[in-house]
Amino acid sequence: MKKDTKRKVRKAIARRGKLVERYRVETAWRNIFVQAGILK
Repeated sequence: MKKDTKRKVRKAIARRGKLVERYRVETAWRNIFVQAGILK
């Protein structure tokens, strides 16, 4: 399921090439959540 969600997110961002910063922010938050053990 992780890979599917990542693919969906990447596809959504690929459509919006202008929001690269937002993508970086989301990935940063995701990494924080993973480290906290919320998303595993």
